[in-house]
Amino acid sequence: MKLYKILILGVLIFSVVSCKKYLDVIPDNIATIDNAFSLRNQAEKYLFTCYSFLPKLGDMENPAFLGSGEFITPNPGISPLDANQKLIDLAYGQQNKVSPIYNAWDGENGPRSYYQGIRHCNIFLENIGRVPDIKESERNKWIAEVKFLKAYYHFSLLRMYGPIPVIKENLPISASVEEVKVKREPVDTVVNYIVRILDEASTDLPTVIANQGDELGRITKPIALSVKAQVLILAASPLFNGNSDYANFKNKDGQALIATAFEAGKWQRAATACKEAIDACHEAGNTIFYFEPPFNMKSLSEATQYCMNIRGAITEDWNSETIWGMSNSKSNTSWLQNITTPRSEIQEVSGALLAATINSAEMFYTRNGVPIEEDKTWDYNGRFKRLKTISQSDKSLMNPNYTTSSFNLDRELRFYADLAFDRSSLFGFGRLDETNLLYLNTIWGQTNTTGNNSRFSCTGYWPKKLINYKNTGSKDRYNIVTYVWPAIRLSNLYLLYAEALNEVGGPSEDVLKWVDLVRKRAGLKGITESWANFSKNPAKPTTKDGLRNIIHRETLIEFMFEGESYWSMRRWKDLDLMNQPRTGWDVFQTTTENFYRLKTIFVPNYTYRDFLFPIKEYDLAVNPNLVQSPKW
Repeated sequence: MKLYKILILGVLIFSVVSCKKYLDVIPDNIATIDNAFSLRNQAEKYLFTCYSFLPKLGDMENPAFLGSGEFITPNPGISPLDANQKLIDLAYGQQNKVSPIYNAWDGENGPRSYYQGIRHCNIFLENIGRVPDIKESERNKWIAEVKFLKAYYHFSLLRMYGPIPVIKENLPISASVEEVKVKREPVDTVVNYIVRILDEASTDLPTVIANQGDELGRITKPIALSVKAQVLILAASPLFNGNSDYANFKNKDGQALIATAFEAGKWQRAATACKEAIDACHEAGNTIFYFEPPFNMKSLSEATQYCMNIRGAITEDWNSETIWGMSNSKSNTSWLQNITTPRSEIQEVSGALLAATINSAEMFYTRNGVPIEEDKTWDYNGRFKRLKTISQSDKSLMNPNYTTSSFNLDRELRFYADLAFDRSSLFGFGRLDETNLLYLNTIWGQTNTTGNNSRFSCTGYWPKKLINYKNTGSKDRYNIVTYVWPAIRLSNLYLLYAEALNEVGGPSEDVLKWVDLVRKRAGLKGITESWANFSKNPAKPTTKDGLRNIIHRETLIEFMFEGESYWSMRRWKDLDLMNQPRTGWDVFQTTTENFYRLKTIFVPNYTYRDFLFPIKEYDLAVNPNLVQSPKW
């Protein structure tokens, strides 16, 4: 592990791109720490350096995007994704320990090193007290921000590697060789340290950003408490709470790194943290987002309104649901949208190649708000075998009187908000009148296919959810409106809280309340009513196991294509989900009948070793006190 003993910086040049002034900074060359903290302006630049290690979550370099299995490309190594080749390889099960993909430990193959970020945070905290020309209130706020960043970098390492070395302070130059050879700390120790730092930070963080023109995206109390909730949910989940698979995961001195005994109190602690975060967010004005049409948009159909509720929660900058908007990802959503937008009259330059799998599409409910395999009114066994004509009543969602697979019909509105496919509508893109909708024709050789084998959806589905309806285009140009990535949304806290409450006490009205608030935004009835009327298993929500399954599925649906599923499946230890064959339609076929044939693209083979990232073998050789992640 590359933990540096030297505290004097040579030349620090960290460029951070953002739409907000607070990150539009390239710090001056700083020869010494003394100069870095000699004046407020210099110290502020160092503060931005601490921020600069935040991951770009709304970007193709986010491993949780490409490693989740929700996306797939025609084949590994496809040229438009060469810059992110290592990350798409995660989806194909090609992680390794010689040169790990997305090595955030060392800062290789994708990310910057979180440990370097922690080191800079420690330097800041050790020296900010020396700055003479700063108000004490501002100094305390900056300290709180950097404490949060330090905690967040530890948390990011925790969910990747599990037990990690905790770096409370930087080692002095005089530290011995043995002092440098740190070892992993038990997960519970790491969790408690992160929570303590977040609690300390929360005291001096603002509830809302007062100077929104310059500081949107800076850390607030609701952000800190929301991350605390995420940390404690992770600690309470099966991966780290009562996981006997890790009984032999120990340091070389025999110290156990993950407790194998289940502790129910961890779920109660997580529930308390979730409620504290929700209360803070409500105090700050956060609410579930509902789309409000602009003045130049004609009245929307009910179906389109609900679809825009879903899409807008992602693409509307700083909307009411956004707890933490990551400005550092704003410009990067341009590339994300470019490779997820189907070829059409507004995007003729190239076809998108980041495809949504049919596995992802299967996750969505029927229009009755229950899983497709449970709905007693829906033909589950014939879902891939039957073709039907699209009804005129579905014209806001699909092109009426054309033929499609029955798999695409009678689905919940999140299905149509999240996915684009043959004969589906693309609301927006300069057409704000539903009488003149843009419909896709994606059978091979038709108007919305590229006609070449390098830029296309290899499944027949695209993740429409990530595409801003404000985009416009023509034959020669696609004008993309970028957006700030919502790293944490209020719906995330609602579902985490429901999950924790169910684990603590089983089904209750309070558990159902929080899930139903998320469902309501998508136009669905409550869980109890939906299961009672339409499910083959109407009693499912009345048991802890049944409601757990429902909450997990709601979570996967609500955060489809946002990178959350990657971490959720791992903390749940859900290998069945991780190992589903990645499937799509037979997209090279030129007739509707042949196009709608199910085709397997890739079959993953994950084992429990894939729940944690490996440490690079070289680091283990340099520091013999480190132990490798299990089975690597």
